[in-house]
Amino acid sequence: MPGALVHVANVLYLFSYLARDILWLRILTVVAASCLIPYFWLRPEPLVAPIAWNVIFTAINLVQIVRLLLERRPVVFTPAEQRLHQLVFRRLTPQEAKRLLAFARWADAAVGERVVAHDVWLDRLLLIDRGRLGVEIDGQRVAELHDGQFVGEMGFVSDSVTCADVVALAPTRFVWWPRTELQTFLDRDAGLRAAIELILGVDLASKLRPAHASSAETRVESG
Repeated sequence: MPGALVHVANVLYLFSYLARDILWLRILTVVAASCLIPYFWLRPEPLVAPIAWNVIFTAINLVQIVRLLLERRPVVFTPAEQRLHQLVFRRLTPQEAKRLLAFARWADAAVGERVVAHDVWLDRLLLIDRGRLGVEIDGQRVAELHDGQFVGEMGFVSDSVTCADVVALAPTRFVWWPRTELQTFLDRDAGLRAAIELILGVDLASKLRPAHASSAETRVESG
């Protein structure tokens, strides 16, 4: 009987190596190690060193299994969080989006309120939930921002100061992240950082496209 345990353990290890899901790999590894421990213990002379190492490996895998199960729990969004996930953060998993929105702050701006001033180092990144903001340079409106668009993303990416004022054109609700906290959060996860930078890049490109189109139309008309 003890001799059969080593064969069962190795078959389980074989299946764990074939598993594509890291959770199943760890579960099969724990079960395999649980078969090896009595095998080593029931030897005529118990092999203490292999038993100790398998106990350590089993403990590590059990901790990782718990962590994976917690990460895979169904995510419950508030209606506002669900809206932003669908509107802006579809590239993120629900778990990633929930983590990102968990430390965000919510705020409201009344009509005419200046949300961002020019020539300042903006200490936060903003995202419009509902409303309308105007981008003004020297008192002239050059663009409008709407639901699902970021404010301050250029400064966040390039670490530069703002170049325009941003004023509420309608009652506006937005979410914002402290810049340093967001940087620290993204530094812990390279994959999430890359996804956020891509989202910001797409947002910035969508804002620049109308400006380029307007410039092209002006050149055609003047020509």
